[in-house]
Order: sequence, then structure tokens, then C-alpha cells
Amino acid sequence: MRILVASPQGFATDALRSMLSGLDSNCAVDVIDDFPSQLLSPPPPHAPAPDLVVVDVDGASVDVTAIVRGFLLRYPGARLVALGSRLDDAYVEEVLEAGALGYLPKSHSDTIARGVLRLVLSGGSYRPYASPRPLAQSDKAQTPQVRESLHEFGLTERQIEVLSLAAQGKSNSAIARYLGIAEGTVKLHMSAIFKALEVQNRSEAVLLASRLQSVTFRQIRESEGGTLDLDWLLPHMTHRRVPRNTILFSKGDPGAELCYLQRGTIRLEEIGVDVDSGAVFGEIGIFSPSHERTCTARCVTDVDLFTLTSDQVKRLYLLNPQFALYVVHLIARRLMADQSRII
Repeated sequence: MRILVASPQGFATDALRSMLSGLDSNCAVDVIDDFPSQLLSPPPPHAPAPDLVVVDVDGASVDVTAIVRGFLLRYPGARLVALGSRLDDAYVEEVLEAGALGYLPKSHSDTIARGVLRLVLSGGSYRPYASPRPLAQSDKAQTPQVRESLHEFGLTERQIEVLSLAAQGKSNSAIARYLGIAEGTVKLHMSAIFKALEVQNRSEAVLLASRLQSVTFRQIRESEGGTLDLDWLLPHMTHRRVPRNTILFSKGDPGAELCYLQRGTIRLEEIGVDVDSGAVFGEIGIFSPSHERTCTARCVTDVDLFTLTSDQVKRLYLLNPQFALYVVHLIARRLMADQSRII
């Protein structure tokens, strides 16, 4: 399979290329960044045509309709998906009417994005809705009931919870660990979910759920409650063991890492606060204007850390809305705690 990505170079595009590479074991992904000008010239002779074209319409410097039609003229046999951040119905409709088979919001997780792309590659189409779409009279005649909530499909609270975790990319075993139930029980829930939603597989269930508010609201509540999903985050992180009395970083140092403390205790010297196991720290130094540490962190005990570089944090912040919401609330809680100490 050959995939062509038309998107400005950067961390987000690198992450997109990595995600697309996972669609197929023999997947080749090419990226072009100056795509408006490239459309004016013919493709190189004997160059293999892509099976799928993914166009970042946010990065288009000219009319989006012209960009979509230009790629379809250039690669008439390819399926085209537009990638963008806008969700207003009129804009999405314009992109799809130009010939795109799908509109993929940048806010979708990798799991949902892969499902969308597989759907398009298999001959389907995809359109998200920021809000429930009003039906035309002809649509109402063909659709006996418009269901906007997973409850209306007859799913139980536990089944909605299982589907919400699946939409985050968790495997059945990871869902079982998270909920404290047997993996076989998760499989039974998933089978019941497929039957209730009238879908054939996990990807279709996740795609349907992504359009409904039940899943979105549940993920928002988890992020606002301070829950960090380590199942998808740990593969990006680096483990480090640090002995007691080590200065992890000093006040004024560059904010180079976000840290998750797996084991042990760390003292933030200037404010006299201990950070215990399960806590995340170091976010202020990454997102502050000066990008400097505001405290010295000393290991009170031997500690085990998982870390993300500042570049990784910023990339994940842009690509994963749930992670971004978690970071925003983490920073807000830190600032409020600092203010109360000053008062």
C-alpha cells in the first residue's frame, strides 16, 4: 500500500506518518509539504500512484476545493481523505463535495483515525459531526430513530465504559486491568456492544462511538479528574532509575522533560512540597514562557521515573486532546496551589 501525505513538515506530520505506517505491514508513506505548487506540475514519470492521499487542509494556502480536486485529477485512482481542525458542517460539506471520501478531524485519536482510513480504503466514506445533524424530510422517512447517546442503543454503563476505553486505543487486556475485571468479561462486553450497535468489528464500534457525546464526555471527566492514561503514554516514555539525594533538576534549568514518578519520593526544595508515587511533574518548565524550571527537584529516596522530552510533550499535546486537557488542568492546579501558598 502506498500513501501520500500532503502536509507541512513538523512534529505533527511526523506523528501522522508513524500512525499511517501502522495501517499495513507493507505500507509506504511519502510526504510532500509544498503541495499547492506541486499540483501545477505533472507527476514524475513511472512514479507509482498512491492508493490513499491524506491532505492537511489546514495547511492549504489556496482554495481547499481546488486542492482536493487537484489531487484527484493528479491521482484519479486514489482515495482521498482530508485532515483538518474545523468541524463546522458547511466547511466539511464543501470538502466532501469536492471529492474527498472522508473528513478526518485532527482531534480524533490514532485508534479512531486508523478506523476512518481503513473504512475509506475498503470503499466506505466518513463524515464527522460536531453536533447532531438535522435530518432532511427524506432522511427522516428512512431513519425511524435518531440516536445521539449510547444509552439509546441499549448499552449499559459498564459497556459504555468498555467502549470508551477501546476508543482510547486500549486492548482488551488493558481494559480488563484498568477496570479490574477478567479479559473474558471484556470480550463478552465487546460482543454485546457489536450486537447492540449493529456493527461488525471494533473499528466500526469505535467510529460510531466517536460521533456520540457519551464517550467524549466520559473522556473529558477523566482528564479533568486528573487521570492520566499511561497505557498509551508509556510506549513513548523513557524509564530512568535515580538514587536518593540526586538533584534531578535545579531551579532555572531548561524545562527539558515531563516526569511520571513510578516509585519513591521527590522534594521540590523551594516550596517544601513532596511529590509521591503516581504523580506527574515538570510541566511548568515546559510550557512557561521562559521554559525554565521554577523549583529544584531532589530525590528523597531512590526513585523510578518515566519521562517524556519537551518535544514529545508538545507533539502529544497537539495530537491527543485528552492528554492536552489533562496537562491544562495539571498546570491550573499547580498555579492555584502556588497562589494559596503565597496567600
